[in-house]
Amino acid sequence: MIAQDAFCADIFDIATETLRFLDPPREISTLEYSVDHRKIRQSDGEVADWSFDLTPYLAPPMAALDAAGVHEVIVPKPARSGGTVVAENYALKTMEFGPAGDIMWYLAGPQEVSSYADRVFKPLFEDHEGVAAKIGTGPSDNKLTMKRIGGYTVELLAMSGKTTTNRQGRFIVFDEPDSYSKKFTSNFLEQGRQRQRMVGSLRKIYACAHPDIGWSGGIAQAWLQSSRGIFVMACAECGGHASPYPTKHWPDVPRFRLDYKRAPERTPIGERLKMARETAAMICPHCGVELDDAQRKEMVAAGDYMHAGQALDIDLGIMGDIDPTITMGFWIHALMVSQVTLAELAVEMEGAIEHRERTGKADKLRQVMVRTFGEVFEGAAGSGSVDAAALRERTKSMASADEAISYRMGEVPDGVLFATAAIDTGGNRFDVVIRGWDLERRSWLIDRFTIRQRMHPDGVMRDIRPTRVADDWLVLESQVIDRLIPLQSDPSKAMPVAVTMIDTGDGNATWLAYEFARRMDKKRWGDWRKVRCIKGVGGKRERLSAPTKISKDSEGKVVKPVITLHTLGVDDLKRDTVTDLAIADGSPGQCYFALNTPKDAFDEFFNETEQEGKWVRSGPNESLDCYAYAEAGRILLEPDRKDRCWFGPLPRPVWAQTVSLVDDEEDAAPEPEADAPKPAKPSLLDRFDRLNSRG
Repeated sequence: MIAQDAFCADIFDIATETLRFLDPPREISTLEYSVDHRKIRQSDGEVADWSFDLTPYLAPPMAALDAAGVHEVIVPKPARSGGTVVAENYALKTMEFGPAGDIMWYLAGPQEVSSYADRVFKPLFEDHEGVAAKIGTGPSDNKLTMKRIGGYTVELLAMSGKTTTNRQGRFIVFDEPDSYSKKFTSNFLEQGRQRQRMVGSLRKIYACAHPDIGWSGGIAQAWLQSSRGIFVMACAECGGHASPYPTKHWPDVPRFRLDYKRAPERTPIGERLKMARETAAMICPHCGVELDDAQRKEMVAAGDYMHAGQALDIDLGIMGDIDPTITMGFWIHALMVSQVTLAELAVEMEGAIEHRERTGKADKLRQVMVRTFGEVFEGAAGSGSVDAAALRERTKSMASADEAISYRMGEVPDGVLFATAAIDTGGNRFDVVIRGWDLERRSWLIDRFTIRQRMHPDGVMRDIRPTRVADDWLVLESQVIDRLIPLQSDPSKAMPVAVTMIDTGDGNATWLAYEFARRMDKKRWGDWRKVRCIKGVGGKRERLSAPTKISKDSEGKVVKPVITLHTLGVDDLKRDTVTDLAIADGSPGQCYFALNTPKDAFDEFFNETEQEGKWVRSGPNESLDCYAYAEAGRILLEPDRKDRCWFGPLPRPVWAQTVSLVDDEEDAAPEPEADAPKPAKPSLLDRFDRLNSRG
């Protein structure tokens, strides 16, 4: 029997079993595989073919995974948009047709792994016979969370230190990385790269998630390291090109927006939602036409992504070539998803806004913005779909529509009754904002500038060091505290700065700030100090606390004069600012901006966002900080006090009175004789001192 090979396996069976693992890769794209082979298990158990028509915006991310020079694909997305399907389709294609390799699929934790295994992973293999036929026959080859195919493994893993060491995979999927533990949310991409160092040119990483964390980490931060792709489509009415969500990192790209009619204040929630549902539309930024769902679907089908290196021509569309990169990014927004109607989006948005108005909490609004719309939550202003680009565009459009509200930095426009200044101290600079106000909290940005140098006695301009050199603070006296700002309507008159709020929160500058405040103690409106030290504190606090006396120096010695320090509840002050930025109908609280406001000044309002009750920075935020400080200055002045006279026969508060820049006495004096010496003309500071003496 041994001689007759009775105890040997059949060579034909061995060859047949082995050949199924030795099939050469088939030249087929992920999109072709998806159209021809992909099955989707419905919630009712029915199996349907994957439809390209429902999600045409998924084709470019699939093509990027197929591209030889691309190794990483980053997809921020909303819910119900099919982002995870891209990874599933590519994984299925490689398992059935190659190129084969280990697949590592990371989820947030064990519960997420178990849920995904039951809902998706198990049906994924049951519904695709070509893949199921390649699963090994060994006892450990077909587990619930791990399959072995042709000697390679496909495994679902909970993101942790144990699952990211001593492993490598040709294809690694990071599913919802914004829900990972803090240890991995901001470095998941680096973790994947480390796991692929020995894989070679076939390595691929795919990550998709709702942008829960914002720009400071997670999927949005990873997208910033990519080609930063945004979707562009042409209006079905005018043909003008724009994006449903250009993000603040494409500030010059116009935006299609969801729009609906808002019900009057105190309207019952049912009627509010009904009005939102019935009037929902997508607005073109060029022609202003209200576009419906059918038009939106056609526009998405014809659209494409624009990446770094390319530019947008409003009429012609995307121009130029993509900058070479191994990391491609594709941002998906709810307005690209035809399965979700405009009416549904409007109802969710209005419901979240009503909840915030009723409870004062933005948690529901945040969830809608992040998960339903796929946007980075920029605070309460997100309810009005405002961002830096929108503020700039609003400023231009308002100025072109009404020249009466057009003004430039360094002048006081009509409507401003008084001005407050705020100073944010840095290691080598002072950031300054001067903000004008009316009595209903409408505000005008009068000036925004940064002081980096001062003139020394030898006539040379040198860099300042506010955290080291006390005399460097003196630049604030003439440039801010004693500033006289000409009126736009009458440049012969000027408005003073009523109060200057100086941030002392930088521990390196605190005692120098106190010393400067002592030097400026003489700057008063009567007995009222014009220079105030402040310190911002987070959490639940009053917007402006009662003052604390500071009577000692950094060494604990008693010094005079005694100054005061106000603690600010900056969280609420920032929320006030972000909410006010969204106001665009002229109602109380609206913020107006000069035509030549720097682009960076707008951007700085949105580089810090509120996340889970905490403010998180993702870039320079001086405009936001200074607006909060200037608002505290307004509160300190108490402009609404009953004894204030603004429009009656009595004079206004002294800090709100304008001063003439023309000497009336000089104009009225007779001409001097030819040989007589001319009297010295009073300086602006002389006139300012006279104004101060009226206090």
